[in-house]
Amino acid sequence: MNNVRTVLHELKDHLYLIVRLSLYETKSQYSMQYLGWFWEIMTPLLQIGVYWVVFGFGIRGGHPVDGIPFVLWLVSGLIAWFFIGSTIPSGSRSIYGRVALVSKMHFPLSTIPAYVILAQFYRHIAMVFLTIILGAAFGYFPGWHTFELLYIIPAGIIFLYAVSLLLSALATMVRDVQNMVTSGMRMLMYLTPIMWVPPDHSIFKTLLMINPLVYLIEGYRSALIGTGYLMGHLWYGCYFWSITAVILMTGATVHIRFRRYFIDYV
Repeated sequence: MNNVRTVLHELKDHLYLIVRLSLYETKSQYSMQYLGWFWEIMTPLLQIGVYWVVFGFGIRGGHPVDGIPFVLWLVSGLIAWFFIGSTIPSGSRSIYGRVALVSKMHFPLSTIPAYVILAQFYRHIAMVFLTIILGAAFGYFPGWHTFELLYIIPAGIIFLYAVSLLLSALATMVRDVQNMVTSGMRMLMYLTPIMWVPPDHSIFKTLLMINPLVYLIEGYRSALIGTGYLMGHLWYGCYFWSITAVILMTGATVHIRFRRYFIDYV
């Protein structure tokens, strides 16, 4: 717990710098492109269009999911995956890609995954608002369930920071970890019920819920289209936070134990 407390204190003490660096990270990403921030929105919209055609019309024949239009069901889960799927690989390579620079500054390395996640978060917020507008177009207006965003978004950020803290330390010491992360995320995208509906089989559903990302995906659907998943699966929330706590404690321990040697691995 001391390692977790140390990391949290570093994040709190450098919050202003984390925000500044996240803004710089976002601006620098599109600094040489004429359309700039336009691509932050256009790229995921193009992907959504492809998935909608392939899975919505090609596989499901345009049928809704439990009465919910497929495109709305798809987008409400897919925006969570865009955030997760872009943040974990970026977070895992965040330290070894920047350690040579920040080692010359009085800057705790535990804050690097935080500002990388925050840089991804700006696009995510824009996509959440677009999804709310899409839901209203289909008659799913914001209601009490929308306040669940105040829970599920911070839950996702904490989970992603815990995973990124652990993977960034491991990837700095062993570069093969980055390839494992990339391959693993590709598999998880299709193993997580983002674009397909899991069959109504109790054993299969139980095995599926071992993956904590299912809680985040369904949590976003609960908040955006009112499926009631979060309130109906309180025990699953306990499982999710237990997994997150274990990953955070492991990540903080590995990070604190080896960070003085990170520059030697670069």
